[in-house]
Amino acid sequence: MAMYTNAHYRKQAEELIKRFNISEPPVDVRKIAEELGIEVVEMTLKSWFFGVLLNVDGQFYITLNKAMPDHRKNFTLAHEIAHHQLHSGELAYMKNSKRDYFHREADIFAAELCMPSSMVKDESMRWYKDWRYLAKRFLVSEKAMVRKMQETGMLRQGNFDCAY
Repeated sequence: MAMYTNAHYRKQAEELIKRFNISEPPVDVRKIAEELGIEVVEMTLKSWFFGVLLNVDGQFYITLNKAMPDHRKNFTLAHEIAHHQLHSGELAYMKNSKRDYFHREADIFAAELCMPSSMVKDESMRWYKDWRYLAKRFLVSEKAMVRKMQETGMLRQGNFDCAY
C-alpha cells in the first residue's frame, strides 16, 4: 500500500475543483457528487450517524442524515466524496476499524474541497479575515473555517469563540 502526505490528498481535491471549473465559494459539493455519478440520499437517521458511501452493484450512493445542519451535511458529503475518490475499492470498513487513517485522509480532502486554500486566502483578504462571514460564505462551520485560516496563515494560532 502506498503512503501519501496530506499535500497529496489536498491536491486530489484541488484537481476536482479545477475539473469542475469552480472559481468562487461556496463549492457545490452536491453538484460534484452528481457529476461523479453519485446519487445523494437524505434520510432521518440516529443523531450520531452523519453519512456513508455505498456501492450497490457498481452504483455509488451517499446517504446523509437529513437532521444535520447544512454546514455539517456539506462537509460530510465532501468527506464521502473523498472516500469515493480515494478508497472506493475498499468500502467495507467502519469508523471503529483499524482503518482510521481512511477517515483522516478523507477529512483532509474534504476540508480542501469545501474550503480550497487559494479561495480561502483570496476571500479572507477581500472580507478582512472575518472568519464568521467566511464560514457562512463557504457553507462550513466556524470552527472548520478558523482551522483552515490558521493552516493557511490567514489567522494567528489561538482560540476563537466558534459556533459548530
